Amino acid sequence: MTSHRLLGALYVALSVAMIAWDILMAGRIAKLRRIPRAFQAMTGIAGLLLVPALVVAFTSESLLYGRAIFLVAWLWPFTALLFVLQTIYALGRRLVTPLLGFPLLVYNAIIATVAVTKFVITRGDSPAEFALALNAAQASMLGTFFGAPALWNPIYLQVPIFAPSLPARWGFTRLARVALAGAAIAMTALVVIELPGAVAGIKSYASHERDQLQEHPEGDFKIGLKIFPDLRSGPPALAITNDLALSDTLDVDAISVVVDPEAARGIALDSLARSIDQARADSTLLIVALGYPKKGKTEIQQSREDYTIARLKDVDRIARRLKPNYLIPAVDPLEEGSRILGDQTPQYWIDYFTRAARVAHYIYPSIKVAVPMSSYGTRDSTLYAWAARRGSPIDVVGFSLLAGFDGARSLDTHLRVAQRWMRQFPNPKEHWVFATGGYPLAHGEKNQERAIWGVLSWATAETPIKGLVVYEAGDYYTVRGLRAPGGRLRSATAAILRAEKGLRSGAQ
Repeated sequence: MTSHRLLGALYVALSVAMIAWDILMAGRIAKLRRIPRAFQAMTGIAGLLLVPALVVAFTSESLLYGRAIFLVAWLWPFTALLFVLQTIYALGRRLVTPLLGFPLLVYNAIIATVAVTKFVITRGDSPAEFALALNAAQASMLGTFFGAPALWNPIYLQVPIFAPSLPARWGFTRLARVALAGAAIAMTALVVIELPGAVAGIKSYASHERDQLQEHPEGDFKIGLKIFPDLRSGPPALAITNDLALSDTLDVDAISVVVDPEAARGIALDSLARSIDQARADSTLLIVALGYPKKGKTEIQQSREDYTIARLKDVDRIARRLKPNYLIPAVDPLEEGSRILGDQTPQYWIDYFTRAARVAHYIYPSIKVAVPMSSYGTRDSTLYAWAARRGSPIDVVGFSLLAGFDGARSLDTHLRVAQRWMRQFPNPKEHWVFATGGYPLAHGEKNQERAIWGVLSWATAETPIKGLVVYEAGDYYTVRGLRAPGGRLRSATAAILRAEKGLRSGAQ
C-alpha cells in the first residue's frame, strides 16, 4: 500500500466511526427525559439528517445526477450548522467539559464554515476571502490523506461530531470518546497549520488578473476543450448533449477526450466515435489520451510486459477507430500514472512511448503522438529531454499546467520550469498545453478563471506552443469544469470566449 492509500483507508475508517458515534449519541439523547427538549430536538434532527446530508454533499457536485439533488444542496450546510449549535448548547449548559467542548466547537465550526462556503460557490457567488482560505486549508488537510484528488473529488469530506453530553457507560466507550475527540482535534490542528499557506495561495491567483494574451497573426494557436468524463464505457447522454453544445458555443479549435482501457474496445469505442463525428465535421482537431485501468497496479505488478502489450493494443484500436489528430498513449505518466500504477522508471515510459508511437504511425502516419509532462521533477526532465530531441519518435511534447494546493504558486513555478526546458532546444518541436484549469469548489470560481487566463497568457507568448486544452467541460467525477452541477456556466467560460475573440481578431 502507498502512503496515501494507507492514510486514506485510515481516514475513511475514522469517518465511519464518527458517523456511527453521532447516530448512537443522537439515539441515546433522544431517549433521556432529563435532557432539555431543545437540545434533544437539535441533536435528533442533526443525527437523522447526517447520512442523507453527506450523500447530498457528494452527489450534488456531479452533473450526472446532481441536477435533481442540486435543489437540496442546502441540506449539508444546514446539518453542519446544527452540529455547531449542538456543541454551543452543550457548552452553555455545562453538559460537556470545556476542555473537550471548545476543541470540538472549533472542529465543527470549521466544517460548517467550509460547507456554507462551498454552498455559496455552487450558487455562483463569491465568499469572503477568509472563508475561501479556510476552505482551501481543509482541502490541503484532506490532501495529506488522499493526495491531489482532494482538490477535485467531492467525496472527500469531514464528518462533524456531537459533543459527548452524556457520561460514558463503560470503559470502552470512554476510550472511544477520547480517540474520536483526539482525531477531531488533530484534524483541526492540521487545518490551522495549513491556513497561512492557504491564505497566501488564494491571494496568489490575483497576479494573473491583468495578464495579456500575445496575438498570433498567423492564426496558429488553437484553444481546445476536454469533453466528457474520463470514459470507462460509452459517453453518458447528458455529457454528449452538454459538452458538444458547449464546445460549439465556445467554437473551440480542438476537443480532447480521455479513454480508459475499459472503453478502448467494442461498443464503448464505437459509441464514442459516433458521438464525436459531428464535432469533427467542421475540421475540429481531436486529441485522445489513453488512461489507466481500475486494476492497473495489480496488472503491472503481475507482468509489466503483459500490461504494456495490453495498452499497445488499446492504442491500436483507438488509432484505427477514432483516427485522432493527436494521440497521447498515457495520461501524465509520472504523476497520474505513478498514483495508479506505482512508480515506474523514466526508461519504462521511454520504451512504452516508443512502442506506442511505432504502432500509431504504422496505422496512420499522420497521427501526432504526444508525451505530456506534469510533475516537473528530475524524472519528468529526463522524459522531456528524450521526447523533445530530434530523432525521437515523438511528434509533440505537452504540459499539464494546473493549480495546486498552494494556488497559483506551484503553477507559476511549473511555468518557469517548462519555459526553461523549452529554451534548451533552439529549434523545438511542436508543443501543447494538454491540460490547464483550476478548482472552483476548493479555491473559488474567480480563481479558476484566473488560473486558466494566466496559463493562456503564458502559452500564447511561447512560440513553440501551438495550442491549449481547458480542463474541462463539466463537473462529472471531478469538480473543475466550466459547467457547474446545476447547469450554470462558470465565469471562466466568458474568459475563454474573450480569448478566442482576441486571438481570432489578431489573426485577421
